[in-house]
Amino acid sequence: MDSTLLAFGLIGLFWLIIYAVAQYLGVERLQKKGVEAGTPFFFMWKTQRLNAFLTRMGKKFPLIFFNIGIVVGFGAMIFSFWVFGENLIKFFLEPAAAGGVVPIIPGVTITGLPLVYMLIGLAVAILTHEFAHGLASSRDNIPIKSSGLLGLFILFGAFVEPDEEAFEKEATPQGRMRLLAAGSYSNILWSFVFLVLLVNFNSIASIAYNPPSGAYIYQLSEGSPAAAGLQVGDVIIGLNDTVIANWSAVSVFMNGAPAGSQVTVHTLNGDVILILAASDANASRGYLGVFGTDYWEPKPGWNLILSPIYVLHLQQIIFWCYLILISLALFNLLPIPFLDGDKLLSNGLSLLTSDEKKIRYVMYPIRIISLAIVVLSIIFSLVLGKGLF
Repeated sequence: MDSTLLAFGLIGLFWLIIYAVAQYLGVERLQKKGVEAGTPFFFMWKTQRLNAFLTRMGKKFPLIFFNIGIVVGFGAMIFSFWVFGENLIKFFLEPAAAGGVVPIIPGVTITGLPLVYMLIGLAVAILTHEFAHGLASSRDNIPIKSSGLLGLFILFGAFVEPDEEAFEKEATPQGRMRLLAAGSYSNILWSFVFLVLLVNFNSIASIAYNPPSGAYIYQLSEGSPAAAGLQVGDVIIGLNDTVIANWSAVSVFMNGAPAGSQVTVHTLNGDVILILAASDANASRGYLGVFGTDYWEPKPGWNLILSPIYVLHLQQIIFWCYLILISLALFNLLPIPFLDGDKLLSNGLSLLTSDEKKIRYVMYPIRIISLAIVVLSIIFSLVLGKGLF
């Protein structure tokens, strides 16, 4: 069975157990305690303790911290508008160089292991985003109406709901801007944390692992030459006379290997002789059919609890956390209705003029252009098959 389907099956079973337990304990009884679990595959827990924690912590942050968030928010808004706009222009002038802008649709636009990594990154992004709204809300004395944790099948996260009436009628424009910018501001800050971890990943991994000394196979293409002689978990240390010290060395070797050629694959378990098939992308280039990563051998003692594949998972989780955090922040700051960037910009304009008609005259063209950039980018990405995992 496919590992992704197995994971979804286990998650589905987990939710059915939660639903059964909720029915047994009593849905109304749980609701009185702030727990919503009467709908299959859905869970929400509202807790006053989290409200109190966010309120207490928010008061400890200096106001200048959230004021910097406003500056960062507007700067990121301009940068986001430029990035998405420039990328859209590339679809017309240089399609091959354009990046994919694709909505996250589990099982459709993203599948397999990347889906698992993405869900972890999305949970981290939602938690940091929502909690930051709560901290900024309490700092400006905007009551937190409710907060808690929630889950919807494969999506997990948190929510913070400031008092809407206090936000609209009692808070100053600056206070509203601090709250609106806080979520994306937090995402940007945390994205840099994960970027630092990513840049220094080799040093971090070296705590428990020896430096890469081969290429670890974690997946084989069905019916490929590799599937006939290799196994998941094999470690390639050489291809013909070429020493393989990491996964990139395999890619370099295969770039110069013609279809139909004979290759001796040296592994830690012995040698295997294979005949390369023709690549689908280029019939003259050889195709082996392996998916792998650098082989990190656990150090003595660590090998009792760690596996070489854990390095791949950890690196990908860090990468996807960085990618989702920065992507969510930049997208959320676009001046599009229902996104924080829209209200952030309109509140910013209200500091320049109190004439709401003038603000609407400025906002409408910006909204239309921003929405058009995103929609057209998604359409071109899907048509050209970009950004799909």
